[in-house]
Amino acid sequence: MIEAESLDGGFVAVDDISIKPGSCPGNETTEGFTGCSFENDTCDWLDVSTSKFQWLRNRNATLSENTGPSVDNTLGTELGWYMAVEADKGEENSFATLQSPTMNQASAYCTLHFYYHMYGKDMGGLLVVLGTDSRSTPLWWLSGDQGNHWLHGEVRVARVPHQFSISFEAVRSFSHLGDVAIDDISFSNCTLPDPQPSCPEVMFTCNNKVCVERNRVCDFTDDCGDESDEAECEQHGKAGRCSFEQGLCSWTGIGWTWHTATDAWPMHGPPRDHTQNTNAGHYVVPGPGSLTEPPGELISHTLLPSANCSVRFYHFSQDDASARLSLHARTQWPSGSGGDTALWLWDQSQSYSWQRAEVTFSSSAPSKIVFRYERGHASGLVALDDVSFSESCLFDTGPPCKDDEFHCWRSEGTPCVSASRQCDYRLDCPLGEDEDTCGPCTFERDQCQWNDSSQGPRGWLRQRATNQTTPPTDHTSQTGFYMKVEPVPGRPLDEARLSSPRLPASSAYCQMRFHFHMSSERAGSLAVLMQQAGAGEATLWSRPHNTVSRWAYKSLPLGQHLQPYKLFFISKVNKTVALDDISFVNCEASYQPPALSNYSCTFEEGLCGWEQGSQGQLEWLRTSGPTDTPNTGPSGDHTSGTGKYLYIESSPPSQKGNVAWLKSQLLAPAGEEGYCLTFWYHMYGATVGSLRVVLQKVDPYEQTTAWQLNGSQGRDWQMGRLHVTDQPRVHLAILEARVGGETGDIAVDDVKLVSGPCAASDVCDFETGSCNWQQEANDNSGWVRWSGSSPNPNTGPVTDHTTHTGWGHYYLLPSKASDLSGHRTKMASPWFTAANGGCLQLWYHMHGPGVGTLNVYRQSQSRQDTLLLFRSGDHSPMWRFAQAPLGDRTLPYRIVVEGVSEGPTQSGDMAFDDVQVTHQPCPPPGHCDFESSLCDWSNLGGGADLGGGADLGGGADLGGWLRGRGASPHPSNGPDVDHTTDSDQGYYVHIDTYVGGWGTVSSLRGDLLQAATGGHCLNFWYHMNGSDVGTLQVYINDRKMHNSGEGEGVLLWNKDGNQGHTWLEASVPALHGNAFWFVFVYQGGTSGGGTVALDDINVLSGPCPNVPPTPPTTEESLTVGLAVGLTLMSGVAIASSLYAFNNWWTARWSASGFVCVCGCLGGAPENTDRVDIAQNSVFEIMSDQQEAQHESESDLSFFNNLYEPSQPDTPV
Repeated sequence: MIEAESLDGGFVAVDDISIKPGSCPGNETTEGFTGCSFENDTCDWLDVSTSKFQWLRNRNATLSENTGPSVDNTLGTELGWYMAVEADKGEENSFATLQSPTMNQASAYCTLHFYYHMYGKDMGGLLVVLGTDSRSTPLWWLSGDQGNHWLHGEVRVARVPHQFSISFEAVRSFSHLGDVAIDDISFSNCTLPDPQPSCPEVMFTCNNKVCVERNRVCDFTDDCGDESDEAECEQHGKAGRCSFEQGLCSWTGIGWTWHTATDAWPMHGPPRDHTQNTNAGHYVVPGPGSLTEPPGELISHTLLPSANCSVRFYHFSQDDASARLSLHARTQWPSGSGGDTALWLWDQSQSYSWQRAEVTFSSSAPSKIVFRYERGHASGLVALDDVSFSESCLFDTGPPCKDDEFHCWRSEGTPCVSASRQCDYRLDCPLGEDEDTCGPCTFERDQCQWNDSSQGPRGWLRQRATNQTTPPTDHTSQTGFYMKVEPVPGRPLDEARLSSPRLPASSAYCQMRFHFHMSSERAGSLAVLMQQAGAGEATLWSRPHNTVSRWAYKSLPLGQHLQPYKLFFISKVNKTVALDDISFVNCEASYQPPALSNYSCTFEEGLCGWEQGSQGQLEWLRTSGPTDTPNTGPSGDHTSGTGKYLYIESSPPSQKGNVAWLKSQLLAPAGEEGYCLTFWYHMYGATVGSLRVVLQKVDPYEQTTAWQLNGSQGRDWQMGRLHVTDQPRVHLAILEARVGGETGDIAVDDVKLVSGPCAASDVCDFETGSCNWQQEANDNSGWVRWSGSSPNPNTGPVTDHTTHTGWGHYYLLPSKASDLSGHRTKMASPWFTAANGGCLQLWYHMHGPGVGTLNVYRQSQSRQDTLLLFRSGDHSPMWRFAQAPLGDRTLPYRIVVEGVSEGPTQSGDMAFDDVQVTHQPCPPPGHCDFESSLCDWSNLGGGADLGGGADLGGGADLGGWLRGRGASPHPSNGPDVDHTTDSDQGYYVHIDTYVGGWGTVSSLRGDLLQAATGGHCLNFWYHMNGSDVGTLQVYINDRKMHNSGEGEGVLLWNKDGNQGHTWLEASVPALHGNAFWFVFVYQGGTSGGGTVALDDINVLSGPCPNVPPTPPTTEESLTVGLAVGLTLMSGVAIASSLYAFNNWWTARWSASGFVCVCGCLGGAPENTDRVDIAQNSVFEIMSDQQEAQHESESDLSFFNNLYEPSQPDTPV
């Protein structure tokens, strides 16, 4: 029965009645999530309004004038359908509800999408409501006119673990001019995740076989769908979680209040919490306040020092983009200092949904998490809910270690170590937490207590590397953090200061290592200062603004400190300066360096603890085989020929003067015995620079050049050795190579350090030190190692003999006005092993009217002296060559050079250089095959003073004569073999004509030769081949011509241009009335191209075979004639005297014990030692009084000043 009752003015109607068998259907649950475009029907979405204000399916505008949409959103046409309510229906504040079918549970990421149209003068509101069995929770809301267009709406439904529905509720305002419409409802990500056969180890496996990322376990979100990822969290080590359902947990602070969503919405907080996803849940919100009040802070319980601690939380922010919600770590250091580090900031206004955030940080000291809210200008809704922490976050639930222990808070198992081990430069904790606040820092987690202490506007700040930063990468990981200083416009010289924490006491071997970056070559400066207890600041290191834009490495010795100290990085910049990866090595107080042998290195596997220096723009390169630059560098290493070695590349972009450093670790003090540093070096090329060994003390900072070599040294690897003594402090050794030009590669290999002195060297040029030569007596006024001009004018050398430069070294005996006549000063070599035969060769310089006598002895271990050489008087202002046979030595022996003073004078300096002990017989004077050395020839490079009196400066840059073997630098032009051995193992000297320009001059000067009546013949072999090979000339010169301005002398022989690819012989006759020397002079061609080489030079007495002698000048002929006459007359007198003396000598020989040094003129035994007789020589006959010292011997002397013999060094 249907009953109706009608009042006045009303009516009742029924229609379409049907009756079906069975029960009436209810609002059935759908397995899916029902969206709808309303094009065909309402898709089971039902209007469940209780008034005339209802949802209707409509199209082409509503009946209300100028309000509803004229087109739908789906089709965008008048034919499209949507759902709408009209404001002219219903009462004020009426609700119209459109409800979805009932749906099963939704996943945590379920999102509702829809389009809405809210247009009209007096528009009401629209809400999206989540409906469950007994509760309705608003999810989304909007009111007022939104314009005559469709807008997209989106809201996170989030996790619903039971059946639910979604409703759209339209609210009518007081006016009828405003309609609300919706269209195109859809759902995304709403189904529960699917179970998997298995999960990767890095993921959490849910009870329902769903895989979840581990960082989302126990974060108050049911990611599994069965809540197994949120179960038993406390047992899994997830401490500190707070859902705020029961209160604030352990959080404290001011300006935050605890609310339920029902109480807070819509004035103070969102309509639902995150934990329950309903309006019955709880959260915390900032309390009401004004812009002038301090920010509200919510502060956690204390966290212990933690690494990679992750804080997870959910925040809600709606309708106020001017507010700021931020997260900070508030650190409390043991000293009482502390501060906040900003970890996260949110200043956006996202609508309607809770947002998850996760922040990971590390702290090396106890800290607290602080949520800070700074109010904005609008009245928005901000809330915080469901804070959780990862397993690596450790809460202070009680001391994990004893009072005298340190807690290793990052290491597994929370181990404890003795508190005395903290800040002792040793990593006692498994992960090194005990040293985190003691100076080392990568800046990846924090600043490790390195603090900006700048006074001005510029300061150091911690920066993450990105493509938009300078530099764009850090040194640690390319994408991590570093410290930087940015320039301030208009304040280019303001100082930025980065202060270290208090650093613990350190050993004498302590070093700080760091990497720095300057953004351009004019970036500014960077310095390191030290401040010790009770003292001022001292500069340890500074770097001017000449650095290329790259991360550069620096190792800085700090020295021993018995008290704590501080370091400062100081920068004055025009561009960005950055700093990264500070570390300390060998600093623990108990550190002792390893044995010296640990620093020996063949470079086969690396640098063996040696480090590149940052002093210059170059680095040593490790390679095998030949270097990249032709005509220079070795063809292989020294160790095996196929292994590794280090070298500097001299070709561009390297520039002349660039320096590379190779530094040892800090070495222990060297006492009297010291240690021997040996290494093999290769310095070959036309423009080789220099190689030196620098000893650097740490405290105080001092550098001393202990070994140095300049210019080309031939094509072979050669040994350098240095006996390091008298280094009472910790120090380091530095191998420094300096570029001299584009063909000047320098290589080193097989570095070795051995305790004790070096073995005696057969050769010493004193460039690298004394070679263990020592003065016999402690005489401060004796021999000194010298470079440049001697201190007295017009007497000693201007240059050394080795390099012919002002920086080359030699040993000098300067004359003094206080000298006593006959005063003897001796220099002794190290001891050599016994041997037979051999030759002693050296260069000496004796010039001036007050020059005394130079004696050279062979001294046995029993102190028996055998005179080998002696020179007396003025020998011209030039270096002279001398040699003598060593004879047989049955005991260890050494060489003694003795200077005998003429008396009080300052015009009698003597010097010697380039001492060599060979195992071969002495070659004839004037002969050289270059197999072992340059003999008595001197390479003057490009010098103009062919007399040897001037500083020739950088001769290497002009292309000097080089001693080499095998194929020349330009095989197509130069010789493949030498002339002596006719093999690629034989040596010759050559000029690289490709180096230098047109007119470049290189000179090779012979030793002084004495005039002879029959003249001399200069015989040699030469090789000249190439397109523009230049000119080779032979000159003869003497002091008279040289002093009168004839620098080159008289031209005797000339050869110009290409002579073919073969060795050619030349003989040059010379007849000269005075002592003279030969000079080979090479002059470069117009363009350079080819090779000039010399070999097998011989100076023979008499005329050249088949070559007519060059007649002397008239003046020379007269001089020779007078000399011959005087010689004959004097010879008769001398012969008579010597004959009488010899008879007397023979009578006394057996009884007196005399040792004859003059050959005894027939009266001496066959094994009597012989000596050379030279012009201006003092002949000495000495009585040997049972091996008495030379000072007590009886002397008989006479002066030889009659005639210059042709072979001054040949034994009589």
